[in-house]
Amino acid sequence: MTKDYSYLRGDPNDPFVNIDSNIRKKFNELPMEKKEKSLKAKTFIIYPFELFEQQKKPFEQKEQETLEFIENHLKAFKKPYIATSFGSDSVVLMHLVMTCCKKMGISYPDMFLNDTLNTFKEEKQYWADMVKLWGLEKHIKFFKPPLDDRGNHFTVWSVAKKVGHLPSFRVIAGGKTKILGGSSGQTPECCNILKKATMKNHLKSMPKEDRYDLQFVGTRAQESRVRANSLLQKCRSYILKTFVNYHMRACTPLSYWTKQDINAYYEKHQIPMNPAYKAHAMQRMGCASCPAHKNWEIRLAKDPTNEGFGMLKQNFKLMQEFINNGTELPERMEKSIKTLEKYLKSEKSQQELNSEQRARLEQLILEFK
Repeated sequence: MTKDYSYLRGDPNDPFVNIDSNIRKKFNELPMEKKEKSLKAKTFIIYPFELFEQQKKPFEQKEQETLEFIENHLKAFKKPYIATSFGSDSVVLMHLVMTCCKKMGISYPDMFLNDTLNTFKEEKQYWADMVKLWGLEKHIKFFKPPLDDRGNHFTVWSVAKKVGHLPSFRVIAGGKTKILGGSSGQTPECCNILKKATMKNHLKSMPKEDRYDLQFVGTRAQESRVRANSLLQKCRSYILKTFVNYHMRACTPLSYWTKQDINAYYEKHQIPMNPAYKAHAMQRMGCASCPAHKNWEIRLAKDPTNEGFGMLKQNFKLMQEFINNGTELPERMEKSIKTLEKYLKSEKSQQELNSEQRARLEQLILEFK
């Protein structure tokens, strides 16, 4: 019996999918040996070849096509909103949508930011500065995490203690059938509690006549394999069926953009960059202390400020506590220690760490090894 993949994919005939016919023609003209593997992927609407061709387009062409793509959505849907983190991609998305709104003579959509309370001080100042610069006071809403049993907002630390392990996108297996640590390969619990719960509750509680029907999100396929595969399966515009208790359209206009495109847009439009990137030597915005992503230990260890190292040490303390309680695997600590030891031996660490940073990192390794 043929497996039904329809639940994974969007509709290739959806008018908002917007497949480039010229690129599709180039794909179809490829020799079978070069496209056979892609054709076997039954969940794909577009193929890796098409994604690469889209990413290779000149920045100016990509910008213009993206503006047209956004404008078509704004014309078709009545109540959109933008999900933003005020990271570099989110800010470009906001600016693109606002540019379309100005051209169309319509009001800016609402903008939602989930404040996880796990941010660097430079970030919150940037939020305030950009809201004032762009006149967004009436358009943006900040969501804080829900309250725990004691009436306090959940934090990344309290969520970790609640579930008995540090968050991770990766499965950490132990024994034959037991899984300890990590989040069983699913979205970490803190993401759901700190980033999504309050906003979802707000959306679910809205009267039917006030509901949003379009969500703009600034994700890019280049960021990860998961996001690339999502794009191949659903393209840049698809229906969200399970996000809240009613359907809405999701639109990811930046899916084909590269980091170079983002930088070019900032330069062209003279947009101030979030200072947290430079202050903390970060490449991507997210929860400041997040231990869910690969090489989180290095990201915190090389932070030029004391904040990053303090968060690294706190993560290690919690990890050790969970290991002692039997809810986290010792292998996870061992893996983190090896990651830092390898980093210390690398040429990169020679460039990124000063003598004081190296000394305290070596001491941390000795303490938890």
